Amino acid sequence: MLKTGNKGFTLLEVMVTTAVLSLGIVLVYQSFFISLDAFDYCLNYARVAPWADEKLWETQDDFRRYGASANPAASGEFISSNKIFTWDMSCASIDPPRLYKINLILSWKEGKRTAKLFRDTYALYHPEE
Repeated sequence: MLKTGNKGFTLLEVMVTTAVLSLGIVLVYQSFFISLDAFDYCLNYARVAPWADEKLWETQDDFRRYGASANPAASGEFISSNKIFTWDMSCASIDPPRLYKINLILSWKEGKRTAKLFRDTYALYHPEE
């Protein structure tokens, strides 16, 4: 005698399988977009890091040479690869008139959020004698 039974999947089994596969696809896409966002941030960071180092070096050099009479720019913006980068610099005298602390903040838009790069350094005034 031959057994004849249902050999197909039930609707519930198909729905559970579809839900599990959909969740897996969503997680793969989410991790892909997170990695793209991190890559974009690193690319922009690599663009502005040398500029920030050069700006800090110029400001340090001004304070080393001129001391309190140095007057570096406090803010500005520049464009690199069609992206606008803004910067703000603050300088404070720690040990008047010899030691100065320099803070530089670079910021740019990364989608809906604002990415920032912070750099700090010190400069020591060496008067010419």
